[in-house]
Amino acid sequence: MVRQEGASPSPKKRKVIKLANRLGASATTCILDVLVNDRPGLMRDSAVFMDILEKIWKVCDVEASEVWAELDHRLKLAEDMRATGTRVRKGGRIRSTKLP
Repeated sequence: MVRQEGASPSPKKRKVIKLANRLGASATTCILDVLVNDRPGLMRDSAVFMDILEKIWKVCDVEASEVWAELDHRLKLAEDMRATGTRVRKGGRIRSTKLP
């Protein structure tokens, strides 16, 4: 389906765009908190960032539990690699995109 010239995006698309803009602004705020060493601000603003991210997942039909499971898997892989002293090298024996 080709969008007609001048046609506005769907309500879902508009919502995702609005949330994406808010997410970018929130990420910028977190970066500023790091730069000025504002630990309480970083904790507060990181929570806002995560809340907006979860809203984006919901609009895009992504289950938060699946994202957290993926993150958990990557962290476990990193822990296993540290425990065995495995270092990832290009062309090495560990071939995974699951690294943190």
